[in-house]
Amino acid sequence: MADGCHCYEWLGFFVFWGAITWLLVKLAKGLWTCGLANALGQGYKWKPGTWAVITGSTDGIGLEYAAELAKKGYSLLLISRSQEKLTTTQELIKSKAPKCKEIRTLAIDFSKNNVYGAIEAEIGKLPGEVDVLINNVGVSYCTPEYFGQLSVTNPPDFADTLINVNIISATKMIQLVLPRMEKQKSGLIINVSSLSAAYPTPLLSIYGASKIYVDFLARGLAAEYADKGIVIQSVLPSYVATKMSKIRKTSLLVPSASAYVKAALQTVGVEERTYGYWSHKLQGFVTDQIIVALLGVGFYSGLALSSLKKIRTSYYHKKLNKEE
Repeated sequence: MADGCHCYEWLGFFVFWGAITWLLVKLAKGLWTCGLANALGQGYKWKPGTWAVITGSTDGIGLEYAAELAKKGYSLLLISRSQEKLTTTQELIKSKAPKCKEIRTLAIDFSKNNVYGAIEAEIGKLPGEVDVLINNVGVSYCTPEYFGQLSVTNPPDFADTLINVNIISATKMIQLVLPRMEKQKSGLIINVSSLSAAYPTPLLSIYGASKIYVDFLARGLAAEYADKGIVIQSVLPSYVATKMSKIRKTSLLVPSASAYVKAALQTVGVEERTYGYWSHKLQGFVTDQIIVALLGVGFYSGLALSSLKKIRTSYYHKKLNKEE
């Protein structure tokens, strides 16, 4: 009996200290990726004077990536749908980033399939290395919605548009720049995915699936090209205060686009797959290591469904009140 008690005591001892060690390792990794590595000179070696190509560059996360790269001394090719917004963005970045030598713009509607010849021609005209590609352009639902009712709150061809903008654009843009990076034996590609790609997300099913593609594409290519000097990163933000998210106020869990991008850039060359911002990493940790690990993917999807149903209901209430 005494021996049995000692066995349980030792088991408890190892479980307790094993859990403490595991938490300390996770904490150390979090601190390392949240800025410590960057502060110690680790991470991507930026190349001022070369070119960065950014899609979806006039709002939110894409705009902030462009602004931060301009501050580092990159020249920019900004690609977005509205020439008016591109011109405004060009002037804004020029006024705040004196190190940026040149900013070119290209108005492209990524919902169309016949646009990549024009993009290829424009990239071909760039005088020098293309060191960075940011695949940021994307569209999402007007509100969380059931698959069969998407046309109620979105255009009839919404599914086609989403696939073209979220999936095909990332694939085609990588096809256009990767050969140049291979010749240079260097380069950085960042695919902006979403936390909703981590696990199935009901009521955002097509959007989540498209972002899973973006995530898996980056992760697969990162392994393929790791020995060729090319860094490829997948970034999975949770809620950020942007036009797309329809969130205006920032909080601990909802950073501004500027704060998010500054944090995410510190992870380049440190993490191949990142949630980017410290509170989003904490959300990811809780989701991955606790909710899904202990309770399963189905439980997580159930939580997401319950939360998104509330957002959907709120949307329809507001819409009904406006109509009245």
